[in-house]
Amino acid sequence: MATTSSLGIGAGVDLASMLSSLIAAERQPINVLTAKVQASNTKLSTFSKLKSALSTLQTAADKLSSPLKLSPLSATASDTTKLSATAAFNASAGSYAVSVTQLAAAQKSFSNEFSTSPTSRTFGQGSLTFTIDGDDYDIDLSDQTTYTLQDVRAKINAADIGVTATVVTGSTGERLILTGKEGAANAFTLAATTTGPGAATNDLADIAVFDTDGSDDVLARSTAADALLTIDGVAVTSSGNVVENALNGVSLKLLATGSTTLTVATDNSKISDAVKSLVDAYNAINTLIKENSTYDTATKTAKPLNGESSVRTIQSILTSTRTSIPAALSSATYKTLSEVGVSIQKDGSLTIDSAKLTAALTSSSSSVQTTLAAYGTAFNDAIASMLDTGGVLESRVSGLNASIKSYNDRKTSLEFRVENIEKRYRAQFTALDKLVSSMQTTSNYLTQQLSALSK
Repeated sequence: MATTSSLGIGAGVDLASMLSSLIAAERQPINVLTAKVQASNTKLSTFSKLKSALSTLQTAADKLSSPLKLSPLSATASDTTKLSATAAFNASAGSYAVSVTQLAAAQKSFSNEFSTSPTSRTFGQGSLTFTIDGDDYDIDLSDQTTYTLQDVRAKINAADIGVTATVVTGSTGERLILTGKEGAANAFTLAATTTGPGAATNDLADIAVFDTDGSDDVLARSTAADALLTIDGVAVTSSGNVVENALNGVSLKLLATGSTTLTVATDNSKISDAVKSLVDAYNAINTLIKENSTYDTATKTAKPLNGESSVRTIQSILTSTRTSIPAALSSATYKTLSEVGVSIQKDGSLTIDSAKLTAALTSSSSSVQTTLAAYGTAFNDAIASMLDTGGVLESRVSGLNASIKSYNDRKTSLEFRVENIEKRYRAQFTALDKLVSSMQTTSNYLTQQLSALSK
């Protein structure tokens, strides 16, 4: 019997193309599912962008909702070379005379210089004891036979006791530089306990001797000291150059000695910026939804959010939050956002009337803050409910993920089915090909025999 190397050769029929067409028809349901998976993934990606945009709006609303987060006060020094300052929501407006007579400083001490010749200079075993504010901190150096100055530096820093060690290598040798924290209470002394150099070139005790030679003025030694200043004549002492508790709600950063005037006042620009952040975030959501909800009649294709009821629900919640007067504003000076300059446009976006907002802030900044805080809280709560588990957005995302899983599971099942169908068709076509080829061979033989008989 004749054999064939591919479908259709033996029969003279293009069985391979027939098989491809049959399998393509069988794969149509798989192609439909693939398209559904792609469409669902596109929707999922768009909902992810919407979730991010809602989170941004929630952050902007949260900042408005609390004076603690908005902090609409500013603190400004008349001489910014002397100090800088920031004011929290609980600061008191006013003007204060600040005079800095001494900056806080950290102790900085240098070890004696150790020649780098021989280059293998080492120190023996023992322990170093730092005394800081009456407390002793021991650093053990007995896990090695000898130590380099770099090894000692690493041991001190690893102990994390409030003293930082650095090694500086100069042209004539190397030194250990020890730096404490700012403040007089953080001054330190150093002592060593050792049994001698042993196999090392130096005794560990040599490190504990600070270079205090007054004739060597090039070393940047410093003594631990507190910052000293007065605020309106009241003496203030601080262990650091950042002074937190001298003025309620005000943080001072001392930069240099001298006198300056500190002014704490309401900063309406912070409020305006916070309102702009809210409006920008709201408009970003409006734009995202509009751009992804259209339908192209020419190509008969819909954008990912077209026809999505969950999106309409989100829009409805945002509109209701914007237009409903919070209960906390029942007796407020400004009850609506439009009264403080935030209004809706025809395309659904918000706009800010800067002149109206500035006038309201000038008239009563605290009243504007009360109104903004109420709407900030309302938006924050509304978005939280959408983003929480079981909320409209999270429910839709969960539904899309479930659909994608279902589609992929069905695709896997259909792929297995089509694979088996293809095997069956291929076996049948192969058998047919061989049969037809065999019959053609027989026909040719009989034709030859009949032709011979007729002769």
